[in-house]
Amino acid sequence: MPTALITGVLGQDGSLLAELLLDRDYRIIGIDRPDAQVAPELRPLAERIELIGLDLETAPVGELVARHEVDEIYHLAACHRSSEPGQADDPAQQQRMVAVNHAATLALAHAALARDARIVFAASSQMYTPALPAPAIAETTPRAPATFYGVTKATALDALAWLRDRQGLRASTAILFNHESPRRPAAFVSRKITQAAARIAAGKQRELVLGDVASRTDFSSARDIVEGLHAMALGAPGEYVLASGQLCELGELCQLAFSLVNLDWRDHVRSSKAPGERPALRGDPAKAERVLGWQRRRALTTWISEMVEADRRQVDSE
Repeated sequence: MPTALITGVLGQDGSLLAELLLDRDYRIIGIDRPDAQVAPELRPLAERIELIGLDLETAPVGELVARHEVDEIYHLAACHRSSEPGQADDPAQQQRMVAVNHAATLALAHAALARDARIVFAASSQMYTPALPAPAIAETTPRAPATFYGVTKATALDALAWLRDRQGLRASTAILFNHESPRRPAAFVSRKITQAAARIAAGKQRELVLGDVASRTDFSSARDIVEGLHAMALGAPGEYVLASGQLCELGELCQLAFSLVNLDWRDHVRSSKAPGERPALRGDPAKAERVLGWQRRRALTTWISEMVEADRRQVDSE
């Protein structure tokens, strides 16, 4: 039975990947923050894995890899920019990003080298800056980080590539774009839309205020993404873009979500910004499709429906 270590195991991607690997007869060592709460829907998963609370800023994660004889490492945990106003350039927050997004990645990589284990690292489209017209981001596209978070992801990618080329590390980096599921946190726009549709239909909310509803994003299913992460662990090491390759307007997401509750989104969604063409990023997943045989099997309508239904159940239970 192979053993996989997953950081951020209680998050959207970590929990979906853990369930996928359990179905494929893996033993799972799951790492999350010491103060992380197990959501009710994740309690069955938590009972099937070895859940460890660790602070990735300070924990000797490499020792875990050796102690548990790990075969595959998935570093999905990340420190994002603070949501607090005025904290985007806070030096302490930037140090935390470096510790979790870069230093912990390097520690896990060295532990993987010692065991000849495979490591998959989750990077981000924030390693690039949106432009007009929207470029198709491929693995060879020059990086120009849009945020300090993107800087830390880019430097970790470069470190893994160096260790792969110079020391034989079996490492892959996933360049991820927006990917959605009912486990998406409420701060993300897709979940704001599906929650609002459910709550407005139930009479518990009056309207939803978004930015420019004509803005476009590359969305895909989180379940498809985690299948891609596992394919990367088993396939040829390298960088892979996992994305839909298509741009979707926020208004289209609204239309789909609100139609599922028999509402016209235009009666309930208010835009706080004037419509206009805005910079966007879309990924080019051709390499993952060609080399890994990765496929996007879940349509936009499928994962939107799953999210709306999950939010309707949540509203009914309130």
